[in-house]
Amino acid sequence: MLKETPLPTTVRPRHYQKLSERLRQFMTENHFQDGDKLPPERALAESFGVSRNSVREAIHAFAERGLLESRHGDGTYVRVPDMEPLRSAILEAVDSEGHLFDEVMEYRRILEPAVAELAALRRTPEQLDRLKIIACDQQRRILIDGDDGELDAQFHLCLAECSGNRLLINTVALLNEQYASGRTADLRDASWHQFSVASHLRIIDALERQSAEDCRKAVEEHLDPIVHKHLFVTARD
Repeated sequence: MLKETPLPTTVRPRHYQKLSERLRQFMTENHFQDGDKLPPERALAESFGVSRNSVREAIHAFAERGLLESRHGDGTYVRVPDMEPLRSAILEAVDSEGHLFDEVMEYRRILEPAVAELAALRRTPEQLDRLKIIACDQQRRILIDGDDGELDAQFHLCLAECSGNRLLINTVALLNEQYASGRTADLRDASWHQFSVASHLRIIDALERQSAEDCRKAVEEHLDPIVHKHLFVTARD
């Protein structure tokens, strides 16, 4: 058992940021969900090789952002941001103007490259393997019937999960939902299928090298053709 090392009341920014990142990665790798209880501070301190005071500071920072909740005498629990206001805003923006999917794609074009940068820095080996499996499944699906839309959505959601940011993950999930309902068959012809797979492989390569710049560029090159074509139809009940 590691001895606790007393630290100054104010943790140095660099040390504090590093510990916060390790705690975030710990929660991501262990798939903590809303309402799940974190291990006790002592166990976390021993696992990270730091003092309980350092762990307490990191937990406090997450609590201030609404991502953790400390309950006196009980422990610390995971809190997932309420996505309903954002969901409502996206649905209203799309539905109010007759399903403007070009605007959804413009939003994705702004958001997902930034997500990719975080993913390159934070992805785990398991998440990288998952993306490779999805890309292989996508290639097989194209050879069978060409309907790889669901796998394409899975790839982008898994990429967002690599970022470890639950708000970004949930936002991408909502955008996937809107994109899927408005995508036309014309957009995903044979040439697009091959382009999509090749783009996904370039993204995976950048993730494997943990190059944030290359990962951003690969996602931009993947989304640009869709944004420029604006080939969407109105999906109505």
